[in-house]
Amino acid sequence: MTDTSTPILSVRNLTLRFGSFVAVNDLSFDLYEGQTLAIVGESGSGKSVTALSIMRLIELGTRANISDGEILFRRPDGQFTDLVKATEAEMRTIRGNDISMVFQEPLTSLNPVYTTGNQVIEAIQQHQNLDGRAGREKALEMFKRVRIPRPEIVMDDYPHQLSGGMRQRVMIAMALSCDPKVLIADEPTTALDVTIQAQMLGLMRELQKQSNAAVMLITHDMGVVAEIADDVVVMRNSKLVETGTVHEIFANPTARYTQALLASIPRLGAMAGKQYPAMFDLVDAGPAT
Repeated sequence: MTDTSTPILSVRNLTLRFGSFVAVNDLSFDLYEGQTLAIVGESGSGKSVTALSIMRLIELGTRANISDGEILFRRPDGQFTDLVKATEAEMRTIRGNDISMVFQEPLTSLNPVYTTGNQVIEAIQQHQNLDGRAGREKALEMFKRVRIPRPEIVMDDYPHQLSGGMRQRVMIAMALSCDPKVLIADEPTTALDVTIQAQMLGLMRELQKQSNAAVMLITHDMGVVAEIADDVVVMRNSKLVETGTVHEIFANPTARYTQALLASIPRLGAMAGKQYPAMFDLVDAGPAT
């Protein structure tokens, strides 16, 4: 049963710094079970580093530091854990099991020297303590669940042997293999053509209904937001600009930046009778408004 009264993930006043540079500034939002929250904005707005902060991956190998705020995750027993204060050992039990992530480019996320099946099996064994045979059966089940054709054969293929859409399906299978409560998808359809993109969005919606997972979608594509999101957070220059339901954001955006994002969506016939392409209105580089 979906709990829409208490968020499963609550970000409060999150501030992230790379040295003296503020990459995320006083950001707050809530994520609920069975809902999709889209975080949108141009490149450099702070979308992806927010996602990596939730996973506590941003600090690995970088000078990043969460200098303020809380990331409250509701555990199965109803108690909240502040991921900002969680130890690395605690985060290893949460990553994959409770919160999973689908990264933007699967070819760079998958290991080129291992078969796709072995990589999904490894993730399952790591988090669910299944033996080799049980792990392979679970991986095969996941390949079928994400509608990979001939899954028994594809499991023995290497990433470079698959199309972009198939690689992304493998990444989704891996992310969902442990039935996480929260799925973070960072630009999951950016490198795909429009036909495969539509298939991926449909697949994600279907899998979300089956698992009742909360989905956080990181994207700059407002068309994708309109297709799949329930709620929207708009970011610019590391700050929250505007937030609301997808209907509120598209029907009545209040911030000039949000209005500019929506105006940038191409509309069929908009250039009829004009000789040259028209430039989009630019929002000044001042405060995020």
